[in-house]
Amino acid sequence: MFPLTNQSRRIQVLLAFLRQQANARATFTELLNFLQEELPKIGQKKISRRTLEGDLQFIRFELKLHLKHVNIARKHYYQLVEPEVMGPETKEQLHGLMMHQLSKSLGIAEDFPGTTMGSNLEGLMVFSFAALDDGGRAMNLAKDVLQSILMQEAIQFWYKPIHTTYRSKLQIVAPLQVRFYDGRFYLVAVDYKDNSEGQFKRSIKIFAFDMIEDYVIAPAQLEQDETITEQQTIRFHHADVAHRVGLKDYFKHCLGVARFKDSEPEYIRIKFTDWAMSYVRARLLHRSQRIVVDHPNYMVVELYIFRTYELDMLLARFREFGVEVK
Repeated sequence: MFPLTNQSRRIQVLLAFLRQQANARATFTELLNFLQEELPKIGQKKISRRTLEGDLQFIRFELKLHLKHVNIARKHYYQLVEPEVMGPETKEQLHGLMMHQLSKSLGIAEDFPGTTMGSNLEGLMVFSFAALDDGGRAMNLAKDVLQSILMQEAIQFWYKPIHTTYRSKLQIVAPLQVRFYDGRFYLVAVDYKDNSEGQFKRSIKIFAFDMIEDYVIAPAQLEQDETITEQQTIRFHHADVAHRVGLKDYFKHCLGVARFKDSEPEYIRIKFTDWAMSYVRARLLHRSQRIVVDHPNYMVVELYIFRTYELDMLLARFREFGVEVK
């Protein structure tokens, strides 16, 4: 099976050991120490570090097994990644389970009749979408907004900003996009000004769905002369308005959905320690994320973003384990 009988038997012992470990993972020293104990039992001599390195290379390049490097708590491991054993039926059940739980949280389970509770994975794998569990109101509003965008029709609704104590105000806007960030849906839109030809402003506004009264929007109508009884819906050209306000790149340097008028993105550096280091390595905070200092006890990450309250909210999550530095 292998070019050398001794190597063949060593690798069989080595692979059996890896498969018995948690996550099929062990350090180089653990592998070497195990082989030094087991090889004499099968009539082989102890091996050197160089021989073990050669065996690991043989597993990778000759046997075509995926033996990857992972770093956990500043320790280097070899992890054996076995070929996929999940069959197409199980994959289909997993996909159906995920779609069922997501649609249930969104309140649109009836739109996915094939995603039933019959999967034998039910109870074994749970997808938590608590932030979306509003009885389907946000998703129904998203459907209405998307319909208006496709029809290129302006909408109106009553909105109460979260940062003020004022009463709700009637908004008339051209809807451009629906975004989802950090558990909330947002409407990206442009204010309507008047009945003139260039009736839409050149600046983007963001509206949180849950601040729209009763999650209700309606087509916006032009003001008509009293003698005209038929109402006319305000229309707009989506591609033209989106281009004029720079929608394509508007959120490029946003940490979430917010940016202040006339603000400029800046380089912001954050020092992470303890558990926050591994969290940030595994999950990008922003597409511009770059590690500028990588020390065993701390890490400094640089982001090129707008400075908004969303940065303060992010830092608050990390507490003393994530602080801004100069």
